[in-house]
Amino acid sequence: MSKLSSKPKPKSCTDIQDELATIKQLCAKHEVLCLSFNRWKAHVEQNDAQLEILNDTATSLRFRHKMLADMLAVKPNESEVLEKLQKEIRAVESQVDIWIRELSEINEVRTHLDMEFIKLRSKLQRSMTNIEIAHLDFDKIEKHHRDIWKKFLYNTRQLSSSS
Repeated sequence: MSKLSSKPKPKSCTDIQDELATIKQLCAKHEVLCLSFNRWKAHVEQNDAQLEILNDTATSLRFRHKMLADMLAVKPNESEVLEKLQKEIRAVESQVDIWIRELSEINEVRTHLDMEFIKLRSKLQRSMTNIEIAHLDFDKIEKHHRDIWKKFLYNTRQLSSSS
């Protein structure tokens, strides 16, 4: 009966090259994920800027509403003033409609960005784990290479001394 060897079989050059190719692919995928994350971040910053503009518009609309309310509180009787007020009220209503539509669109984009973030974060975490595993594999390959080199040098010295 033969005993099973506890030593793992040394990897061939092809196996090592395949492992290195896999590590390179993991790094390339990770780089693509990082670029996707940067694009996502730029989109979020753009969305934030749009929300800030909407916030400024809301402040302006509140001011215009207060101004109209104050003018109506005086109860003007002149038809010219009433026509101006009606025109301004229609303009404010139109702006509010536009504001609501834009807010809805920006909110929809933000929801999509939030979902994209969850997916990217998950992929990035998985990629980081794979990179850490690849790093361990790379360390193992490097150690294996050093061991082979040491054996080669040792055998070369043995051959030189015996000659």
